[in-house]
Amino acid sequence: MPKRPCLRCGRLTTNPSRCDVHQREWEQGRQRARDAVRGSASQRGYDTQYRRVRSQVLKGWRSQHGEWCPGWGVPAHASADLTVDHVIPLSAGGTNRRENLRVLCRSCNSSRGSRPDGIQAV
Repeated sequence: MPKRPCLRCGRLTTNPSRCDVHQREWEQGRQRARDAVRGSASQRGYDTQYRRVRSQVLKGWRSQHGEWCPGWGVPAHASADLTVDHVIPLSAGGTNRRENLRVLCRSCNSSRGSRPDGIQAV
C-alpha cells in the first residue's frame, strides 16, 4: 500500500488516513463520544450484579445443554459464542433478574436486537 500523509500531522503512513498515534487518538475520541451518548455499560444497567447473574445463567446452560444455541428465528444449532439475552430488553423496562435472561448465540442475539419476543425480522 502506498504511503499517505496523516490528516493531523502530515507524517507519511501506510494507514488509510492517520498515523498510528493520531489514529489511536481519533478512535478514543469516537469511543468517548459514543459513551457520552449511550452512557457506560454500568449506566445502562450492565453492572456487577448483572455480570454475576449472566455468568450463573451461562454456566447453568452449558452444564445442561452444552454449547448449543436454542435459536431465535432459526433451528437450534451448535455455537461456541453463547451470550445472555434479555427477554424484555432493559430499554423496554426489562430487568436483570434471572427470569428475564436467556441464552442465545451472538448471531441470534444480534438478529433479535431489541425487538420484543415473538416479533422476528422479515
